[in-house]
Amino acid sequence: MQQYETPEIKRRPDGSIDTDHYIKIGLQGRADQACVLARTAMLKRRTFSWRLWFFRTSGNR
Repeated sequence: MQQYETPEIKRRPDGSIDTDHYIKIGLQGRADQACVLARTAMLKRRTFSWRLWFFRTSGNR
């Protein structure tokens, strides 16, 4: 089992924990993750064959 060092906690001049700093880090992390998920979804959408869809739906009418 590895021992991890606790990182230095960023504090405000009055000694309280700088929550704004950690909120910004969390929001940025979620935004980065959303971008990655959106890119993978767009890549999967491009693999859809429109020709196959057209031939399957054109005979139903």
